[in-house]
Amino acid sequence: MSERFNLSDWALNHKSFVWYLMIISMLAGLMAYVTIGREEDPDFTIKTMVITAALPGATVQETLDQVTDRIEKKLLEVDELDFTKSVTWPGVSIVYVNLLPTTRGPQ
Repeated sequence: MSERFNLSDWALNHKSFVWYLMIISMLAGLMAYVTIGREEDPDFTIKTMVITAALPGATVQETLDQVTDRIEKKLLEVDELDFTKSVTWPGVSIVYVNLLPTTRGPQ
């Protein structure tokens, strides 16, 4: 029966070759890091907006009727609207507005 290949044993017996591969790998990584392109302010547009409104002292139902529903109905007029998600607490309404992926940012 033949012995199986033992990578650890092979590496210990070929130390200079292992060191050579490590140095080459580190140099290649360093070169890639130095030459990789990067931008300080990349060009992408965040297409999610958060609207927060407060109605102190109002119940959940009052906040929903007087704030959340009105904001969502007004947002339906926006052509680029993808969907909205809202969370309503007593006196606080948070509406997350997501625009279509095809929506262009400010020019």
